[in-house]
Amino acid sequence: MDAERDENLEKDASHNSAGEGDTGNDANTNADGVTYTYINANADGGKDTVKNKIRGIRGFLIDLDGCVYRGDTLIEGSDVAIKALKGSGRKVLYLTNNSTKTPQEYAMKLRRLGVDADPAEILTSAVATAAYMRRFERSSCYVIGEEALRSALAQEGFTIVEEGNEGRAKYVVCGLDRSLTYGKLAAACAAVQRGAKFIATNTDPNLPVEGGYLPGAGSIVGAVRIATGVRPIVVGKPSRYIMEIALERLGLNKEKVAIVGDRIDIDVKAGKVAGIYTVLVSSGGYLKVRKMGLTPDLVVRSLYDLVALL
Repeated sequence: MDAERDENLEKDASHNSAGEGDTGNDANTNADGVTYTYINANADGGKDTVKNKIRGIRGFLIDLDGCVYRGDTLIEGSDVAIKALKGSGRKVLYLTNNSTKTPQEYAMKLRRLGVDADPAEILTSAVATAAYMRRFERSSCYVIGEEALRSALAQEGFTIVEEGNEGRAKYVVCGLDRSLTYGKLAAACAAVQRGAKFIATNTDPNLPVEGGYLPGAGSIVGAVRIATGVRPIVVGKPSRYIMEIALERLGLNKEKVAIVGDRIDIDVKAGKVAGIYTVLVSSGGYLKVRKMGLTPDLVVRSLYDLVALL
């Protein structure tokens, strides 16, 4: 049943990314020609209603890639915005689907960019995947992914098997791997075909960097899925699994929590799945692609503009 639920989430995300249409909100255009809705001016109170809602939020789940930074470049105003959020007594949890760094490494990166961060404030899809797998028997895993994912699984008591020994794997765990080879893909497919449970950190199709996008974990997961005909259990956004962990960490009621991100099909969808307030930022550039059928509660240009509503 768990796999079936995540299959439905995956289908929903792909359907949402294909939709187009006007949301009926006040539209503006920034210097890059990106159309955005500064605040949702709905009939039930418009701007004042939105401001009151934002001011009532006590915890923010904030995406990293495309929201706080792109690649190794800070998105202007993000450092100031996060400082203001924390200074107002609000909780911040950085929530990323990128499984290539540990929370400690992400905290170091954020601090280098001038953003206050502690490892305890960072939840990655690697950590969430390892936590999700606590429900299973500790056994052997074949991993497509980098050291942060392998380490997270090892810390939960799973044994990592290498290419050539994939026949021993009870689980195949797939995330972003920037050293991917055909041999790794073939080994993962072989293990899944032998009956290994197929688990994905996330299915993000791409990763925002300076000047564009790189292939994301979803492109790798998709290759294994297509080759084997087996859909994975997906743990990262927009799955309910990572959202449950995130909300537990914040320790707040859902009505006091908002998620902030740059992807409608990932961040906004995750918020809708969790039943929390959703904020889309256009700083990631994704709104240039198309309007989408899934409507966020609020759209702003950046984290800095969001904080201006407090």
